Amino acid sequence: MALKPETPAPAPKAAEPVAVVAPSSGGLELYGPMLVPLYAVSLALVFLGERVTSTDASRMILSGLGVGGAVLITALRFAWARRVDGSAQGERRSAERALALLHTLGLVALALYFATSDTGKQLLGISKSAPDVRARIEGALTVSWVALLAISMTPLLFGELAIAPMRRAPQPEVRRVRSAIGAAFSLAFAVVYAGLFTYAAGELDAKIDFSYFRTARPSESTKRIAESSSDTITITAFFPQLNEVGTEVMGYLSELGAASPKVVIKSYDRLMVPAIAKEAKITQDGVVVLERGASRETLVIGAEMKTAAGKLKSLDGDFQKSLLKVMREARIAYLTVGHGELNETGTTQEDGRTAKNFRRLLESQNYVVKELGLSQGLGTEIPVDATIVIVLGPAKPLLPEEIGALKRYAERGGHLLLALDPDAKVDHAPMAEAVGLGWSKTALANDKVFLRHRYNNSDRRILVTNRYSSHASVSTLSRNSARAPVVLPGASELDKKNEGDLKIDFAVKALAETFADENGNFEMDGAEKRNASNLAAAVSKALPPSTDPKKKDPIEMRAFVIADADALSDAAFANEPNVLFALDVIRWLGGEESFSGSITTTEDVRIEHTKQKDQIWFYATIIGAPGLLLGLGLLATRQKKRPTQKAEKTA
Repeated sequence: MALKPETPAPAPKAAEPVAVVAPSSGGLELYGPMLVPLYAVSLALVFLGERVTSTDASRMILSGLGVGGAVLITALRFAWARRVDGSAQGERRSAERALALLHTLGLVALALYFATSDTGKQLLGISKSAPDVRARIEGALTVSWVALLAISMTPLLFGELAIAPMRRAPQPEVRRVRSAIGAAFSLAFAVVYAGLFTYAAGELDAKIDFSYFRTARPSESTKRIAESSSDTITITAFFPQLNEVGTEVMGYLSELGAASPKVVIKSYDRLMVPAIAKEAKITQDGVVVLERGASRETLVIGAEMKTAAGKLKSLDGDFQKSLLKVMREARIAYLTVGHGELNETGTTQEDGRTAKNFRRLLESQNYVVKELGLSQGLGTEIPVDATIVIVLGPAKPLLPEEIGALKRYAERGGHLLLALDPDAKVDHAPMAEAVGLGWSKTALANDKVFLRHRYNNSDRRILVTNRYSSHASVSTLSRNSARAPVVLPGASELDKKNEGDLKIDFAVKALAETFADENGNFEMDGAEKRNASNLAAAVSKALPPSTDPKKKDPIEMRAFVIADADALSDAAFANEPNVLFALDVIRWLGGEESFSGSITTTEDVRIEHTKQKDQIWFYATIIGAPGLLLGLGLLATRQKKRPTQKAEKTA
């Protein structure tokens, strides 16, 4: 039997390429990307019609076009979503329907906005409701349409950006679209929540002051004033029982009473003892009454913590002011005017060269501040009721007659405060000679230790020093010299001229690195030498006892001269040691050096803004903070990608 040769099996045919046809969506791949921008334009037309235009015709046209466009685009989105076909029909249709629903949510927001208009309120009967009900309904509708608009537009934008590159793709990644819409929903809800929380917080009548932490305690100065009294001082506090403010105030008063046997502390509930309250003429809670003989002062603090917290911080200063009024009669401080002094009102001063805070300091020490010019006797005789006469940085020279009046006032036992300023380019030597001092018009500088202000070499004129003598006029600074440097923004030098029988003490000296800047180049060169120059001097002279039997104490002339008036300006008072310096000088000139000491306060330090600092904060806010947040986001994203990349390499 013959065997037939085996015939080889036919080779398999190569698979024919299958044409993949992108699913048709009725032109949506061409016109779909325009739907969201057109929808946004429609909403913008509604905004222009309702908020910008002023005539009814233009309002109806713009608003009508906007609403019609939004409705038409929403209908087109639903129509095209139904026409989607192809192998990926379910996936693509799901994405398009999600976007169509977001369009519908925007239309609901427009409908709610229409309900807040005059026409809508009339159709829905809202305008006939009671005013309080109508206000609540309008507020709820306004919040609702704004929230719905944000919740619809944000996911709509994110979803369109996600699906736009995949409109021509045969198999769209619907999960990417859903993820983008979900992230946008989270963002929109967070923004709405933050807005609603801020609105609710603004409507809530509640306030929390985290800056308040404790009440000021009695300072050593206040205790000394109380101890100096020859009569009993009765302090009566009127607070309700178990009152928080009353507890804080009584803590302050109890500490003061323990420090001085002359102080008697009493506390009453005004409603429980109406007879005592009536006798003290008290008609409200939260009042402290100070009495010494026939003298009586009232300090109103308040009984509610939210209103009294600020007063509790400055309680020591306010209490000391009232205590001084009880201890002695008001004194008079005359400030010279007519020469461009720092204290003159109506003059324009730059860089804080004013003396408003110095005036307040005088008033806090129970001084009545008055002006002294030619019309008030500066050119003839100083008024006899003057306790202190102050010349604060004149920009023009005083007349010889005025200097003569100041000298005669000093010779009869007057008290002078002379603040001289070399920046004024005025010869103050005659005024300094009136109290036995010499004055140099050359400004001092220090290239080693100074205060930065303009960030150039001119800052070397802003001297800083903590070199004080043991004189009573600087006793507080002397005890705290290590942490109490004063600032003198442009000083000159003092020395002895005609000492005679005057007692001169240079209370403040410059640091050893200071030099007289003869040529004004802010550099030590030529014949200039470093020297611890005299910056302030306390001058006194004991005078023969008065023949007036009413004046048993010997009369003493006192004068304090500062070679820089700017040390007492508002700008310099930002440095607390400058305030203590001025306070000690005032007390020494008034014969109250035993009261020397700082005033306790827990008030927040005032923040001084400069143009340069504002620029730094501005750019840090709009560029720095967003840039930092973006950098952290990029870093976190890269950290998430690294494990995936490692897994792919391993596979």
